Amino acid sequence: MIDLKYVTQNREVFFEFAKKHIKPDSKVLDIGAGAGAFAEYCEKKDIYLYDGNEESVKQLEKKYDNVFLGSLPQLPFEDEFFNVIHCSHVVEHLEPQVFYDTLKEMNRCLKSEGVLIISAPLMWDRFYDDLSHIKPYSPNVYIKYLTDTGNNNFTRNKISTRYQSLELVYRYYEVFFTETMTRTKKNVFSYIISKVINLTYRVGFRRYKRNGYTIVLKKNT
Repeated sequence: MIDLKYVTQNREVFFEFAKKHIKPDSKVLDIGAGAGAFAEYCEKKDIYLYDGNEESVKQLEKKYDNVFLGSLPQLPFEDEFFNVIHCSHVVEHLEPQVFYDTLKEMNRCLKSEGVLIISAPLMWDRFYDDLSHIKPYSPNVYIKYLTDTGNNNFTRNKISTRYQSLELVYRYYEVFFTETMTRTKKNVFSYIISKVINLTYRVGFRRYKRNGYTIVLKKNT
């Protein structure tokens, strides 16, 4: 059963998966902070915000003290510095090697018993509508390179075996029959099928597809 609150393009719905791991004394890093939506949602003034956009950083500096400008994969922080690292809709903009090196940096900066939360899109019809999107990375990537599970077919070395996946929740979008109709010839048969499906739609039938996810991983001692 799909929770309909996850049928959305709203990112804030998924911020809760990170917020519930944040304690008053937690050191928290938000990678790709943008306009500061995550910091505002968490109501945490001492959050560390990292972004590659100079204008975004200037605006964030008006509200927050710990704001940093830089480019991934480098993170300008000490080893095992953060209790929580949050990264929403950033990794899909990275080339595979940069993504791999970014995971290594996240691992370096995260404390034992710390939590890593990553949200990203999956491949779907509109993924490449954004020309800055490079590749959709499956949540299985984190399982393969950060935990002690997964197969041994590696193009790169495992980064860690200390993580465990605590939660994996998917984002969905609603698929309308008219979308599939554009890919087929609209003949009498397809017209009848469309009428049947539209009837089932009106009585409550809905069809959904996954187009994103949020994964929560804990770094064990």
